[in-house]
Amino acid sequence: MSISSSSMLGSARHEQNQELLSIYDLLNEYPDFPQKGIQFVDIFPILQNTKATEKVTDYFVNYLKNKSVDIIVGLEARGFFFASFVAIRLGIPFIPIRKEGKLPGNCYKVVYQKEYGPDILELQKGVIKPGSRVAILDDVFATGGTTAAAEQLIHMSYGIVVANVFIIQGKNSNDSNILKAPIYSLFKV
Repeated sequence: MSISSSSMLGSARHEQNQELLSIYDLLNEYPDFPQKGIQFVDIFPILQNTKATEKVTDYFVNYLKNKSVDIIVGLEARGFFFASFVAIRLGIPFIPIRKEGKLPGNCYKVVYQKEYGPDILELQKGVIKPGSRVAILDDVFATGGTTAAAEQLIHMSYGIVVANVFIIQGKNSNDSNILKAPIYSLFKV
């Protein structure tokens, strides 16, 4: 992967750009995973570096702290990590959105299309109170199908999605048409 400072979102100072570039350099790409034609971006090296994990969490917290967010939702599975870190730092609940059959009790359900086929996401009923302001957090925004499905689930709960937060946003992502809430990402690739 390559990145230039002009493709990073936000108006970071020079030393912050260096900080972001050092985080970016930790990422790994795996072509044709989980199937041919998919370029998988591995964020786990960030999680193996406590300083990088803390810095990514800092960027997300700084973006969200003035948005009056009531709940952080993490998307299965890699979105769970930073969503829980951010929720703890903001002192608000973390709620998971998971694949079908992984959550107990009554759930809202949405069928959506991924890059490599259909999938189903679920959200437990009653965990988001009507009118709650919600930020969705995941690792990568590629086609937007997963995040759009998560937005639907939150709207079914009468929650209000105020932000979609990612480490990486693909340059070909169609964010203006598929998602309703604003997008914040550390990197556009």
